[in-house]
Amino acid sequence: MNWKLTNIPSETGSISFDYKFNQYHILDTLTGFIIGNNSIAEISNSVKENRPRDKQNYETILFTTIDGGISFEKSTLGKGNLKQMTSDTQKNLYLIKNTYKTDSKPEKNSILRSTDLGKTWKEISNFNTQKIRNVQFYDTLKGVVSIGNNNKKIQLLTTIDGGQSWQELKVNKTGVNIYDVIFLNENELYTFYKNGNLEQTVSINFTTGNTKIHLCNLPKNYRFDSFFRDDTTDSLYSKVVNPKELHPLMIYNHTSQQLTTYDFENHQDESIVGVNISREYIGVLRNDNGKTFYYYSRDHGKNWTKESLPDYLADSRPVALFGKGGVWVKSIKNLYNLQVRRSSEF
Repeated sequence: MNWKLTNIPSETGSISFDYKFNQYHILDTLTGFIIGNNSIAEISNSVKENRPRDKQNYETILFTTIDGGISFEKSTLGKGNLKQMTSDTQKNLYLIKNTYKTDSKPEKNSILRSTDLGKTWKEISNFNTQKIRNVQFYDTLKGVVSIGNNNKKIQLLTTIDGGQSWQELKVNKTGVNIYDVIFLNENELYTFYKNGNLEQTVSINFTTGNTKIHLCNLPKNYRFDSFFRDDTTDSLYSKVVNPKELHPLMIYNHTSQQLTTYDFENHQDESIVGVNISREYIGVLRNDNGKTFYYYSRDHGKNWTKESLPDYLADSRPVALFGKGGVWVKSIKNLYNLQVRRSSEF
């Protein structure tokens, strides 16, 4: 097996974990990132120093690995919280940063970009009190964001100049989920669409907002979970779920518009934590009767191998699966440890 435990450095030296991790983002088999804030360390420090705990004191955290998860280097991008990281077709990185409201300053939501694999960052857009729900860029020029406060409707904005200016893209169809918009190609966006009880998808013209509905023929009461891509072929997939009933792993290929069911070692108490596909390789993290195992197939799901993790899973979010066998999940016994399975492509 390729599993190992990677220790994440502590700020306080206490037994509790110092950081709130919001996302793992894997760029390739060597390069990956962990984003979030140091809120738990800040809570601990405020108790020790007998002072009020305030979100404005949280420090952003960014952990970077360039050796496949063997070691991580910590950095910060100032006060606040890092909420989401994405990358474009040119491997530029984008971050949603939230800086909390104070007595003298409004809440600030901004987008940062790195063109050197996270070594340096530049703010490219500032939406002040508008919350940024999602950011996606196709390249350094074309991008899309979903913004909106809790008391306002969500808006879809696009840019063709790298974030210097934004225009609202009005989608000519109700029921379109503009939270989870991604780029299908340079000229089309893609997301989920719900028409009554029917779960479908829709492509959106990046310039006009015109839509095209794609019939997906999912079983009744089943829905799409999220998007993920084959890192080799770039085919687009979603896990299909029904929270109200036990069922085998179901994956929808948006490229071929085909639903496939993988029925292996069923148990009465099971749930899929994460899944990825890399051509003929399928990797699955699954909870079986309270314990998490890693299953993988090298032949499109015909045969499966089961592995135990070094330690129990601390949380089902965040997790990261990538390539042919790469996995990141947090450890429960020592919360400074990240359980890392290195890809066989390494």
